[in-house]
Amino acid sequence: MKVMVCGSIGYGHKDEIRKIQEILRREGLDILDQLEWDYSHIDDFRDNEEICAEIVRRDLELCEKADVIVLIAKHPSFGAMAEVVVSAMKGKPIVVFCPEKLKSPWPIYFASRVVRSVDELVRALKEIKTPIRTIPNVYSDHEAEFTYTKFTCICPVTGLRDTGTIKIRYKPKDRILEYESLDTYFKSFADRKMHHEAVVCKIFSDIYQALKPEWLEVVAEFEERSGVKAVIRKRA
Repeated sequence: MKVMVCGSIGYGHKDEIRKIQEILRREGLDILDQLEWDYSHIDDFRDNEEICAEIVRRDLELCEKADVIVLIAKHPSFGAMAEVVVSAMKGKPIVVFCPEKLKSPWPIYFASRVVRSVDELVRALKEIKTPIRTIPNVYSDHEAEFTYTKFTCICPVTGLRDTGTIKIRYKPKDRILEYESLDTYFKSFADRKMHHEAVVCKIFSDIYQALKPEWLEVVAEFEERSGVKAVIRKRA
């Protein structure tokens, strides 16, 4: 898992970033280091538009590569918050490291998880396992429906491959599905031996846990076998 640690560089707090980076490296995490290009010595960017563009381009490339963003929320940082918003809107998990009082609502709103100590931070990162990504719901009140037609798993009775179509309907609260991540998630079932009912219950549980929506419905329609066509539905 690739982790990018964001924080205040221009206002003199790069050592805090390095400290967290080193702690996470010792825990076996793959750290993307934006400090390889250190611009903390630049006192005024107003006449450095080309350098500004290069810094932003490099940091956005790292955001794209990262699986998870860690924000050190101890000091205000324009760049770090921009990286958080861009990454959150692409469905990347945002872990906000907040050991002190925080006087801004913005990091909390975009956070997937808020932690108050280094130990909590390490645990939170190690608990990020599901490929289901979510993004903040900034699109008002609505309902959504997604259909995935390439679902496969293994029948635990016959050992044969089952194929089917998965439909997801839900009404979001604070977060919505970044639906392109569903392809990776559904492919993780390909070699699992699971009954149809277990498939639906697992998908429902994972999506509900990731979203915590107003309501959620998962419907799985499997290919006909032995003259019987199975359609399994779970809603809450």
